[in-house]
Amino acid sequence: MEWFAYDFDHPAYFDHYRDKEGDAFYEGPALATLLALGRGSSVLDLPCGWGRLRPALVAQGYRVIGGDLSALNLQRHRIEHPGALVRLDFRALPFRAAQVDGVFCAFTSWGYFAAEEENLLQIQEFARVLRPGGTLLLDLCGRDSLERGVASTEGRWVDLDDLGYRERVRWSPDGKRIWTERKQGGIAFRHDIWIPTDQEVRDFIAASGLELEAAFGGLHGGPWTPDAERWIYRAIKPRSFASPE
Repeated sequence: MEWFAYDFDHPAYFDHYRDKEGDAFYEGPALATLLALGRGSSVLDLPCGWGRLRPALVAQGYRVIGGDLSALNLQRHRIEHPGALVRLDFRALPFRAAQVDGVFCAFTSWGYFAAEEENLLQIQEFARVLRPGGTLLLDLCGRDSLERGVASTEGRWVDLDDLGYRERVRWSPDGKRIWTERKQGGIAFRHDIWIPTDQEVRDFIAASGLELEAAFGGLHGGPWTPDAERWIYRAIKPRSFASPE
């Protein structure tokens, strides 16, 4: 999967996202609480990355299985946060139907596939492996907030630190995806992700057969607002779930 190797499966990934290690201390407990499952619930952390949010999920009393495509991230995960781990593709999860109580998808980890059908399949796979009554927590970047943040520097190279790390962010011509290019020490990276509108998120959740229970406007769990930096959705698998055609 070439799109993935550009960024996530490169050792420099950990340098670029070093700030997320500190963020995990407040993001993890907040998101684990918003998942709102009982102690002892089984939860898939997808993608789990190097496991930075796993301690918060475990502290909440969840039984966690991490899954990621990046062999490099999983290697670090095994060292720093030992536990059940699986290398996987979101479009074909290696789990039986109705097997877990929760799916935890944090840090805008939905939208990497080029085709809408593939991004829908990811949500459908999340729905398939949930038990009836199970919960999906989908943590996304707020599109409106991102648009404001990108507006002043779009298309220009920006120096982000004293170590030669440079970044250029652009919207795709159709305005649906964010393209991020990164350079540091002669190493180049690419990041390409769909940034859905609120209505698109809601439509895809409904198309997967899940029912949206709540939408939050940030880690604090307050009401959803268009200008929130984080859009967090909690969806439930109905008892009468029927797999989408």
